[in-house]
Amino acid sequence: MKSVLPLLDRYAPESTVTWCDGRPVTAQVFCGAAAAVGSRLPPGPHAINLCEQAPNFLLTAAAAWMRGHTLVLPADRLAHTLDQLHGDFPDAYCLCDTQETADVVRARGFPVVDAAGAFDAPALWPPPGIPATLVAACLHTSGSTGIPTRHVKSWAELVAGAATLAQAFGVPPASAALLGSVAPQHMFGFETTILFTLQSGSPLLPLRPALPSDLSNALHFAHALGRTDIWLFTTPLQLRAFHAVPRLDGLARVVTATMPLEPSLAQAIERDWAVPVEEIYGCTEGGMLAYRRPAQTEDFTAGSGIRFAVDAQGHTIVAGGHLSAPLPLSDHIEIVAEGTTTSAQRIRFLGRDDDLVKVAGKRASLAGLTSILQSLPGIDDGVFFLPAPTARRLCAAVVAPRLSAARVQSALAAVIDPAFLPRPLLFVDEIPRGAAHKASLASLREIAARMAEGRNEPAPQPSRMVLPAGDPVFAGHFPDRPIVPGVLILAHVQAQLARRGLRLCELRSAKFHATTGPGEVLEFHVTHSGRDVARFEVFRDSTLVADGACRVEHLAGT
Repeated sequence: MKSVLPLLDRYAPESTVTWCDGRPVTAQVFCGAAAAVGSRLPPGPHAINLCEQAPNFLLTAAAAWMRGHTLVLPADRLAHTLDQLHGDFPDAYCLCDTQETADVVRARGFPVVDAAGAFDAPALWPPPGIPATLVAACLHTSGSTGIPTRHVKSWAELVAGAATLAQAFGVPPASAALLGSVAPQHMFGFETTILFTLQSGSPLLPLRPALPSDLSNALHFAHALGRTDIWLFTTPLQLRAFHAVPRLDGLARVVTATMPLEPSLAQAIERDWAVPVEEIYGCTEGGMLAYRRPAQTEDFTAGSGIRFAVDAQGHTIVAGGHLSAPLPLSDHIEIVAEGTTTSAQRIRFLGRDDDLVKVAGKRASLAGLTSILQSLPGIDDGVFFLPAPTARRLCAAVVAPRLSAARVQSALAAVIDPAFLPRPLLFVDEIPRGAAHKASLASLREIAARMAEGRNEPAPQPSRMVLPAGDPVFAGHFPDRPIVPGVLILAHVQAQLARRGLRLCELRSAKFHATTGPGEVLEFHVTHSGRDVARFEVFRDSTLVADGACRVEHLAGT
């Protein structure tokens, strides 16, 4: 192994590395700017990189490595995370490009280096060499399955990981540019938009799309720069949202990771956008390990030099390629083909230890159940999880402002085994997600516990309403077929809320699915999770008559 590896590879001095304020930053200017920033860094040796703009992150990462410092990449920037980092790395400083972030970390005792507008510097060429053995990055897992854990990477490992990407997908053409929707503090975003940019000779667009309109605008921006073949690195969750744009021009490749990509979504994207969609199988510990095109196959192809094995106990071990040592995985895989000297090994992913659950003697994958939940009409987002390590029932959190609990449960019951129906089903305004858009298990369990506290009292019994045929409300109201007016149903919902100390402030949604007449018993189910939203369902026997949601507040003195 070489003792020194270059910061940039495949670049000519005048090649573009990224853009700043719409102007190209050439490779020689980038190297000069990184040296200038590096000269004003504290002694270190740990640099917590919190830059939000991709070019600033790219530049400050290069500056830290040129000084021999280690990048510390946290899973999030919550207060308790920063406090933990301050205790673990008392010699660390923070790289920031917004005043808000700088103020937060400075208040917690960190020295701050401002990275905004640092590209004006004399050119430097050739690219500096970075020691292969430098501990270049300290990454943290997302915490989607518990407490984030820490993993360190040498510069040689990071460079080799970028080479594995290039061998899997090829080196982008001269007309290409890279675009990522995942924060570079996460391994997927770090590997695809930072390391791949530095080592592939392909420039990084200075944007991070979050909404469908952002993606359209990013492609227009790229075209204006003369870049016509954009490689998009994103998550399945965001890809589903981006698909709201029925047609896009300029995308040459879509690569996803962080959670399983449904073949149906991949097929729809390939059909509508006329672009290949590929998926990375990997982890924070190992980076990219395998890849596939899910619209065409469910099997993953191992990365260059990577070998998977399953031991006698069924545990998965991966080694070779860019990995410095064999890596045990908490995944269950099947080796479909061992590979030869001319073809790579092929594997099938079955699930993770912490993803497989057993309920009533039956097994299921939390990721699989989540995928089904997210595919239901009216579900904006959702996730299945165990509300506690010893829980015997699954829980699900959903963002579904237009649906009732009964509608969601009914839709789920049609597509999953009844044993896995969520109990409880929690309606939330948003799913707590980290930089890689993975749901935070700790945050979900906190939400479930908080909502459970609000249900410590016996659940309120459904109320009933019966209007006799002689009730004045029916006078002149469809005399041949009298119908209970919808406004009267809503008035009864309002009365039920008032009995529980709640005032109806705003009717957010209401749907009337069936009519009801005199003498028929209506059963009202009104639920309040402790937030500012209450939901109601009205049944006639087993028929759903009406449902909806409303904003509420506690009455004075309650």
